[in-house]
Amino acid sequence: MRKAFPLLLVVSGLFSVIAMRSVPAAAADSADECVRMRESQEEKGLNLSVDNNCDRRLSCTVTWTVQCESATGKIQKKNTETARFVISASQSQAAFASAKSCGDSWRVSDVSWDCAPVK
Repeated sequence: MRKAFPLLLVVSGLFSVIAMRSVPAAAADSADECVRMRESQEEKGLNLSVDNNCDRRLSCTVTWTVQCESATGKIQKKNTETARFVISASQSQAAFASAKSCGDSWRVSDVSWDCAPVK
């Protein structure tokens, strides 16, 4: 009986390792676990960097909205923009949400990204 317990423990541990290493089909198509979005404000806009920490190339789309505002905060102009690019494994790519046409009062909002493996 004592010999069976360690063998059972080793076998169950082996199945646990195999189960942890298997990736569901849905997860293989998702880049959520290995992509990071960074935002950094600059004088006339927002730099939107996407870091690909995956082991494969990704096709990414970044979308944002630029609002130009009056001194009192009233929206004078609103524009939604999109950037599309392919990022190699372990690389980064950036888009610039420009508020150059807004003057001094602007806001970038509704920033979103979506990346998927290149097929």
